[in-house]
Amino acid sequence: MDCISVIIPTKDAGENFEQVLKLIRSQDVPKVEIIVVDSGSTDNTLKVAEEIADIVIQIHPSEFHHGKTRNLGADAASGEIIVFTVQDALPASTSWLSNLISPIVTGTADATYGNQIAHTEAKPPDKFFYEYFYPNSKVVLSKQDTYDKKRFYLDNIFLSDVSSAISRSIWEEFKFRESIEMSEDKDLAFRIANAGYSLQYCPKAKVHHSHDYSLQSLFFRRYKDGMAFENIATDGSDDFLNEGVKYVFSEFHYLYKKDQLQWIPYTILYNFTYFISFTLGKNHKLIPKPIHKFLSN
Repeated sequence: MDCISVIIPTKDAGENFEQVLKLIRSQDVPKVEIIVVDSGSTDNTLKVAEEIADIVIQIHPSEFHHGKTRNLGADAASGEIIVFTVQDALPASTSWLSNLISPIVTGTADATYGNQIAHTEAKPPDKFFYEYFYPNSKVVLSKQDTYDKKRFYLDNIFLSDVSSAISRSIWEEFKFRESIEMSEDKDLAFRIANAGYSLQYCPKAKVHHSHDYSLQSLFFRRYKDGMAFENIATDGSDDFLNEGVKYVFSEFHYLYKKDQLQWIPYTILYNFTYFISFTLGKNHKLIPKPIHKFLSN
């Protein structure tokens, strides 16, 4: 294994971006190639990238696309293993990469996905989200897990290109579909597993990553997630409501154990916003076009 290529899409990555790149550069693997694909940063992002990264690709902001932009970075990569991450994911240790790629190196998996931990300053409900959907035990997925496409999507939130790795040969066979606006990572994972290849979630491959969404930004984000779910998960059993109720009660229990009951009113409002926006997104074809255009921009 000569080189690991790490692809990072950026736009105005902020003051922590230098730390992100330095932590990636310090990983305990033989050689790391860092490729940044920037879509119009106006802050210090490009300067930092040009100082630390190996390849910097610039595209116009209008050209950004979750799948296409990542494909562009991977096309420029020289590594036999390609890693995808994001500008605000901080590796939790110098062994993040080695833990993430180990199953690919040993031939036990064709693609892997890492663990995400909320930032220390994150709200308690956000911390719960990551603890709930990113387990502490290994998960292996294969073709037998793809027979219910909707369940595959909802049961495996950890299939995220915030922290993922794939062998170059598998990536070249599948790549991200550029017709998919969002959830390109879960679409890719499904197609890989459905073709008979193995996916593995690696709990020891940890990055710090979380978002402090306002209720407004949450609404727009989850509307798009609902659209993606309906466009990608075209068949199978949709148990979103029951799973959502289970999640909410688990969250209340978590807040009780953490002595954070003052967060329950916020949590109720947050989850209601999430449910409504995701449901609207799933049913976006029924929404008047001007409203849909506003919600999906």
